[in-house]
Amino acid sequence: MNVGFVGTGNMGRPMAANILKAGHQMTVYDLRAEATAPLERSGATRAADLPALARAVRVTMLSLPDARAVEAALFGTPAAPGLMAGARSGDFFFDLSTVGPGSTRSLAARAGQQGVRLVDAPVSGSVSGAEAGTLAVMIGAPEADTKPFEGILRAIGKNLFFLGEVGKGNILKLLNNYVALTNQAALCEAMALADRLGVPRQTVGDVVGKSSGASFILERKLAALVQHDYRAGFFVDLARKDLGLGLELAKEVKGESVVGRAAWELYGRASEAGFGRLDSSGLLGLLEPRATS
Repeated sequence: MNVGFVGTGNMGRPMAANILKAGHQMTVYDLRAEATAPLERSGATRAADLPALARAVRVTMLSLPDARAVEAALFGTPAAPGLMAGARSGDFFFDLSTVGPGSTRSLAARAGQQGVRLVDAPVSGSVSGAEAGTLAVMIGAPEADTKPFEGILRAIGKNLFFLGEVGKGNILKLLNNYVALTNQAALCEAMALADRLGVPRQTVGDVVGKSSGASFILERKLAALVQHDYRAGFFVDLARKDLGLGLELAKEVKGESVVGRAAWELYGRASEAGFGRLDSSGLLGLLEPRATS
């Protein structure tokens, strides 16, 4: 199958690479030509623009930073047309991005007017999971509707969750990130406390990792935290954005959000202090004790 892929950044590129490795043909597009170059070397074709990509394939994956970027990719901007300018009735778009359910439902309704199906399919598992092809994929559609594309989805994730209706994938992804990112904020606070108390970060990880405080975040990020390595994987700015979307959901249904709001404010402080383009664990850079001369 010839698969389209739009957005080949930190998460998109390894997902696209795994689809290629699974034996599919691929047509790619990213605003930055250098972002698609590694995939082109592996056999992908770079489209001249988004309508050209849509004309070349019948199924397209999108991995973009926010709802505004997804809308622009689908429906274009005054400066450039989007995918829908080249799409045909019966085409499928899977949006792997982390966005709110309301925006996906609105865009899906607009796409449906042209007979095009937009399905939310956000992923979780970090950049390392994208590289390994072990992501969780939360799909806002019945399994039967997406059966023709199961091979593509399984190339990027080992755990596929079919959630029945558009927007439900977005909701589950935001709930997941609400838990993961508040957990990470608590972990960063604990590591910064350990620094001040003279306890090595590796010791904290060894003990907590075998105790009730163990978590996916600790397992995946301990080595980098020990090395004070906050090179970007999933940005602080994106963590702030995702928690903000979770808070919007809580507000809509009048739910409690005390812990989530505190974590969101902490990521906001990190962003405003210049840490926004570091990995989200770079929150620790804000909290750790400063060296004194």
